[in-house]
Amino acid sequence: MKTLFTLNFTAITLTAALLIGLLSVPIAAQQNSAQQSYPNYRVAGFVQQHFTLDETDGRPANFSIYRARIGVSGQIHDRIRVNLVGGYVEPPNRTPRLVNAFVDFDVHPLLQIRTGQFLVPFGLEGPEVITFNPAIERSTAIRRLNTFNMFRDIGIQFSGRHEAFTYAIAVVNGTGANNPEQVDPKDILMRVGYDILPDLNVGFSGHYGRYKPDATSSNTEARYRIAADFFYRGTPFFTRGEFIYSIDELPGGGDITRFGTYLLAGYKITEQLEAILRGEYFEPNTDIDDAVLTIFTIGANYRFVGNTRVSANYEIRDDKLNPDIKNLFTVQMQIAF
Repeated sequence: MKTLFTLNFTAITLTAALLIGLLSVPIAAQQNSAQQSYPNYRVAGFVQQHFTLDETDGRPANFSIYRARIGVSGQIHDRIRVNLVGGYVEPPNRTPRLVNAFVDFDVHPLLQIRTGQFLVPFGLEGPEVITFNPAIERSTAIRRLNTFNMFRDIGIQFSGRHEAFTYAIAVVNGTGANNPEQVDPKDILMRVGYDILPDLNVGFSGHYGRYKPDATSSNTEARYRIAADFFYRGTPFFTRGEFIYSIDELPGGGDITRFGTYLLAGYKITEQLEAILRGEYFEPNTDIDDAVLTIFTIGANYRFVGNTRVSANYEIRDDKLNPDIKNLFTVQMQIAF
């Protein structure tokens, strides 16, 4: 098993490049027959402005630019797409940084190859671009159990679909976006999904990797995550949920286990207006009885066009370890282009 996880990343990349090279001739022929003009690009990005009212003592209401991103995406070939996006702000560091930098190769419906820096395939909310989330922010458990900066890392991904079955598997550095690699072997992540009904998908995810407990340590410890999810894409009613366990080995023996889940339901009142409810449950350490965080969110979205929308979320928060934390009200203006 250890040999499997110590696959040489360079060898995988070279193999993918060779495969793409072998396919370049039929791809070029297909392009000429279609008589399309390549490359073609478009500017893409979004801005999220927040107004927050945190009822916790000592925290003033404030306006902020929560995220701002701009870049280009498009095709350089009939089956080759590129995506290059930078982010002016990204919580919690709020510093300019590279967000996306990847190339997609459409080899076959059963095989697409993505290489570069991208959203890693684990769960529902993690690989989903944040502008598509029905709530203003990803759920607490998904954010706190995520091990990657901006839910992204550098590596290679293989994915595809066959009828109702989908899969995505990635081999990445394991240190997150914009960070140099520190340890071997690489992290392996995957999600498999199945459409039980045309509008109902269920999925299972896994993640194995190693991490350094602190920057000065020369030793590494194993970490594991497993998850299950479902998504019902109905109209006017829709719902989704995830369940995730995380196990991190600790220096000197033992481990720490975390668990989190959420259930989100929405209802489209009109074509532009929808209401959402979300319940969250998170245990940052399952060995501590009082280490429980629950959040109940009431929200609404009004969509002007596409993903340009105004949203309001009111979070009723109960943190057993931090009882001073009170409720939070957020209004977001999201402009997508």
